Amino acid sequence: MIRQFIAMAVGLVVLALASSAAAQDPFPHEVRTTKFTIVDVDESTAFYENLIGLDEVDRFVAEGTLVEPFMGFDDPTRRIGLLRYAEPETVPKSPIPVSVLTVPDLDAVLARFTEADEPFQEFSGEATGGIRIAFVTDPSGNGIELVEAEGPARVAGARLIVDDRAAVEEFFVRVFEVEPGNRIQTDTFDEVFFDFDGGMFVALFEPKDQAPLPKSEHPVVAIYTTQYDILRERVEAGGLGMQEFGDAILLAKDPSGNVVEIVRRPSN
Repeated sequence: MIRQFIAMAVGLVVLALASSAAAQDPFPHEVRTTKFTIVDVDESTAFYENLIGLDEVDRFVAEGTLVEPFMGFDDPTRRIGLLRYAEPETVPKSPIPVSVLTVPDLDAVLARFTEADEPFQEFSGEATGGIRIAFVTDPSGNGIELVEAEGPARVAGARLIVDDRAAVEEFFVRVFEVEPGNRIQTDTFDEVFFDFDGGMFVALFEPKDQAPLPKSEHPVVAIYTTQYDILRERVEAGGLGMQEFGDAILLAKDPSGNVVEIVRRPSN
């Protein structure tokens, strides 16, 4: 499935990036963070800093519970959140990359992987429409997709692995009032992109040839909004359950069980 996924889906990643870059109108919701759990903070931050080239741009610490370094390039609103809980999660990781990053020089990145004797898969040519990409895996087993693209390096999007693409798509449309964009359906997978009008994109990816994996109980993406109270009402009305922390953060599960973090941000 991985090879067919590469051949069919990589072009959609680039189209989603182009759509985001071209967006003009203000939008109340902004995807700022793609998230996943890790095992070791120092090992993971070293991987992202030394091999991929990100920096630690911020860190959240809840003593005795959570350490979350945020890794980014030059734009601190586009970042990866590395969730290290006091009780590490044991659910298996998906073989499909869960985050997408763009880099202007893939050779330079892969040279660092080669020098460090770290594995990667590289793809280009007809199968990818001439776009160069690579798949790498961090020390905790999280898959990262690297796409060579002009412009500054950036954290481009989050990929949510879903059991029912149509149901999760309806959830995003209903809660966030965001329109689905590019999509592809094959015998082995079904994927749709939401570009959120200029921010990081969210892709919903449903594998067709493998059994669903258990879902993390922790967030996989963080979406900041100026319509927090409205979104809270929509999530609550959906009946899928939620957790709220104060009046600024809530965790909502999509119909496949992925945890979406919704964060209040002030209006401009």
